[in-house]
Amino acid sequence: MKIGILLVDFSPGRMGGVETYVRNLIQHLVAIDHENSYTLICHDGNAGYFADLADHVTFKVFANRKKSLSRLARSLVRKVSGIDLIQVAVDRLGLDLLHNPFTAVRSSRLKTPVIVTFHDLQHHYLPRFFKPREVQGRDAAYSRAAREAVHLIAVSSFTAETVHQCYGVPRDRITAVPLGVAPEYRPCPADELTPLRIELGLTRPFLYFPAATWAHKNHSTLFETLRMLIELHNFDGDLVLTGVAVRSREALKEELRRLGIADRVHILGYLPYEQLPRIYSMARLLVFPSLFEGFGMPVLEAMACGCPVACSNVASLPEVSGDAAEYFDPSSADDMVRAIQATWSDEARRATLREQGLKRAAGFSWNATAQTTLDVYRCVFAETTAP
Repeated sequence: MKIGILLVDFSPGRMGGVETYVRNLIQHLVAIDHENSYTLICHDGNAGYFADLADHVTFKVFANRKKSLSRLARSLVRKVSGIDLIQVAVDRLGLDLLHNPFTAVRSSRLKTPVIVTFHDLQHHYLPRFFKPREVQGRDAAYSRAAREAVHLIAVSSFTAETVHQCYGVPRDRITAVPLGVAPEYRPCPADELTPLRIELGLTRPFLYFPAATWAHKNHSTLFETLRMLIELHNFDGDLVLTGVAVRSREALKEELRRLGIADRVHILGYLPYEQLPRIYSMARLLVFPSLFEGFGMPVLEAMACGCPVACSNVASLPEVSGDAAEYFDPSSADDMVRAIQATWSDEARRATLREQGLKRAAGFSWNATAQTTLDVYRCVFAETTAP
């Protein structure tokens, strides 16, 4: 097969868990599959991210910088004629199938069979976190992808079910392909942790929350929870935040100052990928108060590093965490306080969660994600080429 993967919308450093998915899927696909050829369809700002993967990988690169003449010309042609020049170029590649890992189809006129990955339908369940035009735009794009793709990949059974319910896609056109966890996510020994702890100034035990500051990640309820822990329960730890800053750092700091807890929160921002296993290993507890997740990569990474988990009891998180988490209602600061108290000072409870988490995480791997995705490719190819 000639397989294309559409990456013109890929923005490293700004996509959170979706970036982790794309990077690992491609790396493991080309490592396990030497029978088929892969074409990565990139733009001139991200092609280098995937350089030197393997001999059976080629690149089709489009000029797509905001002020480039090529991008301006394509935009004008699309507005005037409705023709998407990237779509035309993709069809000319002679691919057997095209995988778009970003929940969209490039154009309804695309002749190449398309597989689309669905990560979540948050806009459908939490529209209050989006502008009305964003909800309309997402719903139009997602419904078109659900309707026109020959097959859908969902990152969890929860997401597969929501796609079925929201867009009426038959279940046999959706395959749930759970995400994986890389081998570098492991319990790190103390001698690997001390230098980074000193560098980051993490002198106290801490709760860890790795998440971009999107509204659905629920930072505000977590901050109120921390205030209650400190003022009412003599909490002796700090809170460490990492992830892409969607809200400004100053806005976060102002909220923390208003609550009187600014000196107990470390806002580290976007950290290098290599540091994350050490942060998880340093943390006494991962707290993950998200209101909606299509998968929930951080809870899996934490479990693989031996970090006990306290997380929301909603969406896909129970599917990923199983019996390896202390659950709470993310809309309730009181319940979050209860869950954190149940684990923070109870070494036996944390040891149990740590052991259960390591066992749970061992059932997820990027090799398995890649192999199941490759199985989908083969089935779609057989169906689309059958006489």
